[in-house]
Amino acid sequence: MATAEDPSLEISTPPPSSPWHFRLAPYLWLTQSKGTVGVGSFSRDVDLSKSDTLSNFSLGVMFITEIGYERWSLENDVIYAKFESSAATPGPLFGKLNSTLNQIFWTSLMGYRVIECDRFSLDLQAGFRLVSLGSRMELNSGLLPGRSEWYSRTWVDPVIGLRTRTNATDWLFLAVRGDIGGFGANSELTWQAFAGAGVQVSRWFALLAGYRAIGYEYDQAGFQYDVVTHGPAFGMEFNF
Repeated sequence: MATAEDPSLEISTPPPSSPWHFRLAPYLWLTQSKGTVGVGSFSRDVDLSKSDTLSNFSLGVMFITEIGYERWSLENDVIYAKFESSAATPGPLFGKLNSTLNQIFWTSLMGYRVIECDRFSLDLQAGFRLVSLGSRMELNSGLLPGRSEWYSRTWVDPVIGLRTRTNATDWLFLAVRGDIGGFGANSELTWQAFAGAGVQVSRWFALLAGYRAIGYEYDQAGFQYDVVTHGPAFGMEFNF
């Protein structure tokens, strides 16, 4: 006969889940860009295809980190890319023209989950996006001695946005997000949009693919950057 102290009568309960959550999402973004870039009175149209971008690509790091507590989250999206190109100059005065472009895009967003159910979630977000561009132009010596110039510009814009996740099945989900900002603080306008689908391989690991675009209308202190960059994006997510 069992007694109250009999271990067989104990009911096991799962440990309480932590209110904290963490996410790491490295990704690859295959971009093409179109728009206008100018310095002072000089400006030129930019029309770079995916093949142009890949041929000049030298180094890059792209990842998202997120730390959250209950319905709150802090998300950071960092892109660093370095491009290098070389071309011969006409005539014997100089040798090759070598150019290097460094780009940093950092979007930091504080979010709050206003809707959360089994199949759908919606987060409202607000924060900033930082852009840092640096370009070096170097002329190798020919009949004339070589020379080089370096130009850089960094600015920060406020942004507001939202993100959604829809669980179509237990393993397939859809992700949509977007933000808009600038409001004349530095850029007249900056915006971002992403739509994609993912596969939840396990509780802590997922694969994701979609299409992403970022646009800028910036014209300050003699520097113009009116460019839309877009292309397919592929990544993975680690959730803890």
